[in-house]
Formats: sequence, structure tokens, C-alpha cells
Amino acid sequence: MSSPYSAPLRKLLDSVPGAIAVGFADYEGECIQLEGGLEADVHRLHLAYQGIVLHQLQAIHLALGETATRISSRYEDKHVIVQPLKSGYFVVLTLSPGANLFRAGQYLALTARELNQDL
Repeated sequence: MSSPYSAPLRKLLDSVPGAIAVGFADYEGECIQLEGGLEADVHRLHLAYQGIVLHQLQAIHLALGETATRISSRYEDKHVIVQPLKSGYFVVLTLSPGANLFRAGQYLALTARELNQDL
């Protein structure tokens, strides 16, 4: 599945050593674009569940008068960074355990700016 979003997502994957996959979704968690090394159905499911986590945390923080700007999670064998975008869209970057999270965050922010221009 290829779209105008393939290039910035592929660039993100290629720029971050240890990046496994990246997905771009709308507010409801509906997949817009997937790139990387996760099997497509697993990746879509992963993207949808990360969207649920994002929206739940956003609701909690909104009640506290705060805005979640990025969510990072650590699992047994992966790191996941969720980057909210305009209009409820979001990007999920999945990384290997040894990936440099600071560098991943920098490149994710650049990709978010680029995607936000098109939303």
C-alpha cells in the first residue's frame, strides 16, 4: 500500500538505526500508511491499540489541563513512540530495544512537522 505519506515515513525508518516499523493512522486508528518490518495485519492491530492508549492518555491529561505531546512505552523486546498530529491523526514508531530514543524522537518530530503540513 503506497501513498503520498510513504516517502516521509520511509525516510524516518531509514534515518533511525533500530527502527522496525512506522504507521500513520487517523483519529479512529484506521491505518493510512504502514512501512517497515511488521506483518501488515499485526501492524494494523498494533497501530489501532496504540491509538486507544493515546486517546485514553490524552483524555486523562486534558482533565489535568495538560496536553500529551508524545508517548513512549517500553515492552519486553520493543520501544514504541506515539506522536499525536493535527486533527487526531498520529504516528507510531516501533523500535528495537537498543535504539537511540533521543535520536528517534528528533526524527519523529521532523516527520510530524512534515505530515502536519499536509493535514
